[in-house]
Amino acid sequence: MLTEIAPGHWKARIYVRDTSGRRRDVTRFSPIKLNTQGRALPDRTGQRALDAVLSAAADIRVDLDDALSDSITVRELWKHYRDHLISLNRAGATISRYDEAAKTFDTAFGGRRLFEVTTSTVESFLQEVGHARGPSNMRTARNVLSGMFRFACSRTPLEVNPVREAKMAENVEAKGRTGGAGDLTVDQLRFILSSVRVSTTPCPRKLAKAERERGKPVKAYTPPTVAAYCEGADIADVITLYAATGLRRSQMLGLVWSDIDFDESTLRPTGKVIRLAGVGLVRVTDDNDPKNHTGTMALPDFAVVMLKRRKAAMAARRLASPPESGSEDLDLVFPSAVWTLRDPQNVGHAWQRVREALGFDEDITPHSFRHAVATILDDAGLSARVTADVLGHTDPSMTQKHYMARGRPHRAAAAVLDRAIGD
Repeated sequence: MLTEIAPGHWKARIYVRDTSGRRRDVTRFSPIKLNTQGRALPDRTGQRALDAVLSAAADIRVDLDDALSDSITVRELWKHYRDHLISLNRAGATISRYDEAAKTFDTAFGGRRLFEVTTSTVESFLQEVGHARGPSNMRTARNVLSGMFRFACSRTPLEVNPVREAKMAENVEAKGRTGGAGDLTVDQLRFILSSVRVSTTPCPRKLAKAERERGKPVKAYTPPTVAAYCEGADIADVITLYAATGLRRSQMLGLVWSDIDFDESTLRPTGKVIRLAGVGLVRVTDDNDPKNHTGTMALPDFAVVMLKRRKAAMAARRLASPPESGSEDLDLVFPSAVWTLRDPQNVGHAWQRVREALGFDEDITPHSFRHAVATILDDAGLSARVTADVLGHTDPSMTQKHYMARGRPHRAAAAVLDRAIGD
């Protein structure tokens, strides 16, 4: 309650509960503020009195179990929520992505008390993030804030989640490549699998920023062929297994030979490779990880042939150049040149080089092979449930919505119509 007791001088009054649950009456008057000449400035709107009473109330206001309060700052809430996410064993990559989002709202309104954050505050922030960093970062920021305030509503007197009704800005200009992974046809897939083995097309390296600005490489360079580059970078077999299984990059590089049953022609991924801040690359195993489904999948014959050939080649390579003594030997299917974990980012960069050499658009990513597997199985008439099992999805509707290619001409549908009414 604000009351002007004299021109430019206000009284602010608020009721707040203390640690015992008793309601207390807190009153503050407009604090004196002087200008550069030492003269008192009037509090024209009562804001100074309001700020003073809210600050006093924040020192008193606590929740019933004295653990969290709706008067803590957004910055403090993020620390509690982050600890909560870690206790739930959220992936390190997820925590790192949320940390980046936290930096943005920490700068924007991290010092505000929870009860001072309104829906309009959140909407203004999301609009700024959207225009500055694109729709993807805007969605991530909203998801993090929504989770934080949902967490606060369950543990503090805060009754309303201000993010719940916040609308994200529309018509936000996208930053960088957007739209997800592009689709590959069966013919394109065959072309890629053939090219990584036999193509004589030159495979130039990606130019550094300085070279791109100059418009030419710093020094002369004769690029290898696509086939030679894929052999040297050891990605031909990776791409082949992409097409055979639709595994994620992190799962692919986390495969160990014990995951493969050659007698049954099956594969059961048990781990994935991630990069943890301050640690580096690690292979993690978690049966409940939604992005590391550990179900068993049947392998097509061409994948079995490739893997048998690769296993023999790896055995020969191990004899010629064994791992260093004392180093951890995970018996990886796709190890680095020194038998350690391979960085998924490096494999992605290698694919970009091949993709550009073969003339594919930049939206054809390693994830495109995952989409291609879904589309091929859909065209063969297999159910969405079967395809979801192959891709490791819990919900078949997600497989249908995001992975099966749409908007294509369906010859089978035309043939059905022709048989029905063509005569």
